[in-house]
Amino acid sequence: MQFATIFYALAMFFMCAFAAPLEVRQETVSNVVCTSKTALDFHTSNVALLQICGGIAGTIEKCEGAPTSTVGQSGNVRFTIKPVVAGDVINISKGRWEQGIKAAFVVCGQNIPFTATFTGGAREGNVNVVYEAV
Repeated sequence: MQFATIFYALAMFFMCAFAAPLEVRQETVSNVVCTSKTALDFHTSNVALLQICGGIAGTIEKCEGAPTSTVGQSGNVRFTIKPVVAGDVINISKGRWEQGIKAAFVVCGQNIPFTATFTGGAREGNVNVVYEAV
């Protein structure tokens, strides 16, 4: 009986140790330009992040109403999103938006202002994003 327990424990250890890692969706960002060296306020930035598309917080999962541009602002922090293709409409999901922000922060640093292009997020293609102090 003890042999079976030891064998089972070792089998579980090896299965866990060599299991494939879970894939985390990484959004592609390009044309990232860090526009300042001074970080913006963390809380104000998070509030502004969720103000795009008239408010993408809570149960809202996608930018609704097919806007051709959108701004999320709180206090002195602003996010502006515009489609790369003129006349296109924004349909970015909350997950894609937040992952794109995280990817840009990897390049510039947490809450450092930037401009960037996020892959997807518009009906016909990509979106340009500006994160800035106002």
